[in-house]
Order: sequence, then structure tokens, then C-alpha cells
Amino acid sequence: MAAPGSLGGPVLKDVVAYVEVWSANGTENYSKTFRNQLVDMGAKVSKTFNKQVTHVVFKDGYQSTWEKAQKRGVKLVSVLWVDKCRVAGVHIDESLFPAANTNQHLPSLLKKKRKCMQPKDFIPRTPENDKRLQRKFEKMAKELQQQKTTLGTNVPVLSFESNGSLVYSPTGKVCRGHHSAMKKRLQEMKEKRENLSPTSSQMIEQSDDNTVNLLHEASLNLSHDTLCSGVKSGPTRHSVVASSRKGCQDLLRLREESGKKGRGQEPTRTLVMTSMPSEKYSVVIQVVNRLKGFSLAQEVCGSTTHVLAGKPRRTLSVLLGIARGCWILSFEWVLWSLEMGHWISEEPFELSNYFPAAPLCRQERLSSAGQYRGTLFADQPTMFISPASNPPRAKLGELVVLCGGRVTQVPRQASIFIGPSPGRKKETVKYLSETWILDSISQHKVCASENHLLP
Repeated sequence: MAAPGSLGGPVLKDVVAYVEVWSANGTENYSKTFRNQLVDMGAKVSKTFNKQVTHVVFKDGYQSTWEKAQKRGVKLVSVLWVDKCRVAGVHIDESLFPAANTNQHLPSLLKKKRKCMQPKDFIPRTPENDKRLQRKFEKMAKELQQQKTTLGTNVPVLSFESNGSLVYSPTGKVCRGHHSAMKKRLQEMKEKRENLSPTSSQMIEQSDDNTVNLLHEASLNLSHDTLCSGVKSGPTRHSVVASSRKGCQDLLRLREESGKKGRGQEPTRTLVMTSMPSEKYSVVIQVVNRLKGFSLAQEVCGSTTHVLAGKPRRTLSVLLGIARGCWILSFEWVLWSLEMGHWISEEPFELSNYFPAAPLCRQERLSSAGQYRGTLFADQPTMFISPASNPPRAKLGELVVLCGGRVTQVPRQASIFIGPSPGRKKETVKYLSETWILDSISQHKVCASENHLLP
């Protein structure tokens, strides 16, 4: 079977695209992922909006880009157009997936400014790559040269010794008395500086600075609940100044407690991906991190509410999601949620045509009073699953139990034997293929055992 996007070769070979895809708040740039998908389909991607551009993939981009595209008559499309072209393997009509501009009717003062929060490579400033710094160095070198030429004249000079102390060097004879007085004054200042200890006001200022820095650092890790409840009863500014060490310890303890509390407030719902290509996988991760509300999990478990399928294939994750009454959704749900800036209704994107049991089990889960457990295999006799079964024995057993069945570890206690049997068969036991379990869950009915008997 041909991969998506390969049915007609480079399906977008005549397209020159400019991509501008941002998050709704203008802090995350998602353009790179869609640029790569366009290149894979044969399109040329321009880094700038030039005259050769024929298509603009736009979402929450700059208003100037939108107006420029409309003025030139360039086709404005959404990210859904890119994905549909890739899945269908043909050039989809652009009018089916037009781009939307949420800032089109806003006054200019209210239009969003975009500042990407993704980290950039750090390049240290040097005179070679910074003209401003180069001019400063040239100015300092010029002033130093002037100072060296002045040393030969009868002008008093202030200089620093190797240990950092200031030295006064008079050279003229006309103002010898004034020079001597200045030298004496500098010597007095030097002696006083050596024996000077910090005053209480200096200690308070230093303590205030440390306190503010620690409070700022701690606030970055405090949750909203902690800020509302903990800061009011926490140490005030004056108490920290009076006892800076105790205040710092209290702030550090508050920061540790807030960190533990923050870790406990992660989303309770988990989302699992299956049959997901790598380029779509990265898009889902970015959207989940931006819209929040979900934690990503590797396997379907008790907290899983959504299973996202890149392709409508019957995988273990899909079957476990059906057995647990989860949403089984297509990738387009994530793209449309990205377009809207929030998680949208799941029903239009449920893969019920491919997995008709999914909405039925989901409704049963919603109507169940306590912890949901299916009844598909509730009336079936005890089963034994072969260690050589495929899928693995543990996963098949989990599916049977989730659907109300009973599994034993002792073969002689079972009336149904699932998977290959190496030993002698009994007439009172049914020996069925693993597909009997999988097909029954997919169709939400117990399939006829005659169609799944093992020889």
C-alpha cells in the first residue's frame, strides 16, 4: 500500500509556499513542521514572502502577511489543507480549506505581537561580530593612548597599582602644596576604607536585594493556589529584613512545598497516540503542551480518556481504548483544535465508521455509576490464554477482564483455550484463535466460535 502523499508522486510540485503558523497567543511557532510536510510532497518553500509565492499557509500570523497575500491574490490556506493533501496523495482544492484571520477586524492597537519563546542559539558578543562593541573598544584604546602620551608632561596622574589600590603621582612643582594635600587625603581615605565595616543600612539594602531575588525566583515556581493562600500568611518584607537568614530559609521551604504541590497538579486525563507518523507526532506534542488539559502516555491505562489514531488501524491501543470506553479520534481533531485555539468537541472526529464499538462502550462508560467494566464476555466460561499467544498474553488477558471475562492461569480450570496449544487437546475445551477476542471487541458482540477454531 502506498504511503500518503506518494500516490501521485510530488503532488505539490507546482506550489511555492510561504508558511506562517503560530499558536493563538503568538508565543509558539509551528511553521517548521508544516514546511517539512510541504517539501516531502514536492512543494518549494520560501523563507520570505516574495513574488514567486503561490500559497500561504496561515494561522494566527502577522496581519501584514494576510493583507499582502490578499493584495497579490495569493491563495491563503489553513494547516488542514496541508494534511489533507498528504493523506489523499493529491492536490486538494484550496477553497475547501481557507485560512482564517482572527485579527482582521481588530484595531491596530489590539492586534497581537508575536515573540517566539522557543530558545535560540546563544552567540557571545565580541568586537568581531558586534559593531557597537567594536566602537567602544576603539574609543577605549584611543583614550588609553592619550593617557600614555600625557605621562611625559607636567600633569599629575591618578593610577592603580597591581593590588588594586589607587596611587597619586604628582609631577609638577608649581602646585606642590596642593598635590601634597591631595596625596594625604587619598591616604586617609585608603586607611578608613580598610577598617570600614558595613553599616546597618548597607546590610538592610543587601538583605532587601537578596530577599527580592529569592522571592522572584520562588514565585516562578509557585502555583496560583500557593500564591493566593501561602503568600498572605508567609513572611512579610519587614520580617525578612529583620532576620534575612530566617526569611531566606522560609522562602526556600515555601518554594520546595510549592514545587511538590505543583507536581501533584498535573492533568489527570491522559492521551495516547497510535499509528502516528513522526511529523504528526511532533505536532500533537506541541499542541498538547500549548492547550494543556492532557498528559501524554505511552500505553492506555485507567486515566486514559482519548486515543488518537494517525491511521484507522486496529491496534492494541485502539482495542484497549474501546474496552475502557475512551474516545477514539482522528488526527484532524488536533488540527482543528489548533485552528480554534482550544480543545473542541470530539464527536465529529470519532472513528465510529472504522470502530463501531467505540461510541457504544463510551456511552456505557458515561452511564456507569462506579468504575467502568464492560459486560461483553461476562457470560462466557473461564478462559486460559496461551503464553505463546500473539498479541501478548498479558494484553489479551487485560482485554478479556476489561470486558467482564474471567481468566485463569491453570489450563485445566478453563473451558476456552486461547492461542496455540502444544499439548494434547480435550474434547470439553474450545480451542480458539486470538482473533476471536479481537473481533468480538471490535464488533461489540461475541463472535461465533466456529469461525475461530484452531485445528
